[in-house]
Amino acid sequence: MIVVEFDAPGDAPTQVTGFELGHVSLRWEGGAHSSRQLGSRGLLMVYLAAADMLNGVATLVAGRDASYVFTGAASAWSFAVRRTRRHGLQLSTPAGRLLCHASEADYAMAVWRGTEQLLAARPPIDGGPLTDLQTAIAAFPDVHRR
Repeated sequence: MIVVEFDAPGDAPTQVTGFELGHVSLRWEGGAHSSRQLGSRGLLMVYLAAADMLNGVATLVAGRDASYVFTGAASAWSFAVRRTRRHGLQLSTPAGRLLCHASEADYAMAVWRGTEQLLAARPPIDGGPLTDLQTAIAAFPDVHRR
């Protein structure tokens, strides 16, 4: 099982613009890959990151041999997702170091749940990042919404 967490800053002003910097973490049994590992170089715009990851799931569902690389805006942190014939999805560093394997459904649900938790904790005000996130949510495959 894989878990995706978007950490928006807790001490930010009450109005969230959507451009706030925070961290993204992937956790699975036996390991983790987090932008926190890079300290301030790993900070990224978490609301745009959530939209990018939702769009990545849509990319995977749309293509038979699909893959994508997540690169957080304003960050040195990233990871790659590639569909394999034997192991479902393979998550790795862009340099190719294997992080973990996950089923497409587990990864999609982890991204969806992480996004829901982010929005429940700190919804952004109207603007570009919220529009991007709403567009990504609307394009997210219905089969993975639960």
